[in-house]
Amino acid sequence: MNHGDRQSDPETRAGTSGRPEEDAGRHARRWASALAGAVVFAVITASFGLVVGLGRREAAPSRHPTAHVNAQPGQTASATPTASPYPGKPIAPPYTPPPTAQVTSTVTAPAPLIITSDPSQQMTLTSPVRFLARDYQGQLVGTITVDQAAEANGVLASPDGSKLLVGSRLVFDVYGHQLSDLYTAADASALVQPIWADDSEHLCGITYDSDAEVATGALLEFSASGGYRTVADLGPLAGSENGWLVLACSPSSDRAIVWQSEGSETEYLVIRLSTGQVVATYPGSTSDQGPGAASHDGSLLAIDGADGISILDTATGQDLATVVRWGESEGYQLIGDALAFSWDGSRLLVQSDIAQGGPRWIVDWADGRDLVTTQTVMSLGDVIPLTSGATIFIQETGSPYGAFFLANDGTLQTLPVAS
Repeated sequence: MNHGDRQSDPETRAGTSGRPEEDAGRHARRWASALAGAVVFAVITASFGLVVGLGRREAAPSRHPTAHVNAQPGQTASATPTASPYPGKPIAPPYTPPPTAQVTSTVTAPAPLIITSDPSQQMTLTSPVRFLARDYQGQLVGTITVDQAAEANGVLASPDGSKLLVGSRLVFDVYGHQLSDLYTAADASALVQPIWADDSEHLCGITYDSDAEVATGALLEFSASGGYRTVADLGPLAGSENGWLVLACSPSSDRAIVWQSEGSETEYLVIRLSTGQVVATYPGSTSDQGPGAASHDGSLLAIDGADGISILDTATGQDLATVVRWGESEGYQLIGDALAFSWDGSRLLVQSDIAQGGPRWIVDWADGRDLVTTQTVMSLGDVIPLTSGATIFIQETGSPYGAFFLANDGTLQTLPVAS
């Protein structure tokens, strides 16, 4: 579903904060529905900036001179793997399900699927929350309903739409069968908003332990069936304003991207999933500018800054482009933040004033073109990348609830709307 402090808004899937839970409310769910808002920090500035998009600059020097690269993320680790193996389903206190089913489904079509909120649903205080399933031709193939109490802490669909993470802990398949309970599996009371890996079979999350002075965390990888392992220990971080956020989890590229915040200082950790080795670190913006976004395989970072969004190659540390978009809210000009990439990394979802639902753009960042904006499509509600190429699904949030594909060739194709 999606990504705002709107815990149940399936509009922006993003990351996993290590601490505190308020941070998860501010940062989580960035890739709208897959691209999931959460409240990402907006920058308030007095001057109105030009819209600038620089093309790919292959020979440009890095704008991150303090970046430290230990190894190419794609290389085979020379050290003996240190990450603990999957123990399978561990012995843990039994989980008692509620008396009524939390997830029911009429979906019979196979994955890949596109799972979105149903914008036409008239909600009551007790009604279950309804989601729509479409195939990759855009045809409606069923509905999924989630108990409102379970949905209150968020619903996140896997990239291929085959599974759901409900309430940051329960994993269901899209046909309504519960597969695992991450809380019980990890015995991790401080596990905050895990994210799906790009293979739709694993998840990554951070659990933490803290006292008044120091926080320590651990990056965990889960299988959808309930096994888990510790990938890497994180921290310690001093002070009260600190935490972590998982931006990418990719078994296929053997890479995870973790945003780490300590006071006003932030950095990105590129971690090899198989060993837990930190193969590169890059400085981030100040913490109030938010974590930005990563491509599904962790090869690209979109780093939010006061002057725009920097697109960074995580293997080389090279800056590839800068994306600058400005919006306005209540008389203030606000620079846009990165929410997420298309699957092939060529397109970037940008939003200004996320907390107030400000303007959105889908940008071809290499040449700076706006492919879709909230002026060409009434609202970029659910925005979901298909798991190949550059195609993105878009669903409007207002009647008549239009649905579209932004195709690989950049054309906007109208799809059947929900009945």
